[in-house]
Amino acid sequence: KIFVSRPYTITMGVFGRKKNKGKNNNDNGDELPPPIIKSPSVENRLKSPRRVSLKDVIINGSSQAGTRPDMGRKQLSAKSSLSSHVTRESMKQRMSIATLNLHGLIKDDLDDDSSVASEVIPSDAFTKTMGVSRHNSTLLMDVASSSIVNADVEDPYNMPFKSQYEPSEMRCLALVAHNHMKPAMKEFVMSHKEVLKKFRLTGTNTTITLLKSIFGDDPEVCYGPSFQSGPLGGDAELCALACLEDLGGCFFFMDPLSAHPHQADIDCLVRLLNVHNILTCINPCTAHAMSFVLKSALEDGRLDQIPSFFYTLKSPGVAVYKAEQKQALEAAKQS
Repeated sequence: KIFVSRPYTITMGVFGRKKNKGKNNNDNGDELPPPIIKSPSVENRLKSPRRVSLKDVIINGSSQAGTRPDMGRKQLSAKSSLSSHVTRESMKQRMSIATLNLHGLIKDDLDDDSSVASEVIPSDAFTKTMGVSRHNSTLLMDVASSSIVNADVEDPYNMPFKSQYEPSEMRCLALVAHNHMKPAMKEFVMSHKEVLKKFRLTGTNTTITLLKSIFGDDPEVCYGPSFQSGPLGGDAELCALACLEDLGGCFFFMDPLSAHPHQADIDCLVRLLNVHNILTCINPCTAHAMSFVLKSALEDGRLDQIPSFFYTLKSPGVAVYKAEQKQALEAAKQS
């Protein structure tokens, strides 16, 4: 059995690997297939049971309490068998932070400005943020640690460094995460704090509140404008920030398995990030890889590596669009 370290499991969505077997169930040598990487929201859903009454679980502690009295004995037996594994903890895994707080299943630590998140275990960051199995996550951390000259470093991704640019000299870095992706965002921020705090941080309401709970009163952290929650217009406000040329990058942990009431705003944000050619990462694995580029650029003073934080860029399609609009305008004038 192969275990994977938590950082890669949570951050990359990598699960364990098994040997390949042929049609006759024979081993094909010792070669292992590539690890499987999935969105962090996938594992929560795989662990979760199927439909069950939230009220029954919270109040009665049993999923059978809400069974309809007119159900047949066979249906009841099947439902009981399916629901017997439902626990309070498994229900908590299915719900967003807001829902958990609403039903009093967890304490709302985000409302406490004085609360500071505990230190993250590097291997756990990969497991929780990327979905990497424990064994693979440990292997990845071993590779990271062995590549560093100082063998005493416990967290290779949070090594202090000097940035050649002040946060005020650069455009904002936005962090956004859908509800089921917020735990992954928390792990990502905790495992890349040294890089992230070199920027002016902005984002939608809940994510910014999460950031403040992690960084606490750290005087080195600089925040940009804060916005509403996504469904209340936060994504649209980020669109405006991009159009006003004060957004240099966006780490957007999108949940690919949930429907969103503000899908139109999400589509608009992604489209405008592309229109203005802004550095964009839409999943934890990309954000993790990009964090090394950000650190290298800041440390070496290479603004050419992250130009969207310093200059106004456009998609190559914008020039074509403007040319077509100019032709259309000329044609309208002559008609």
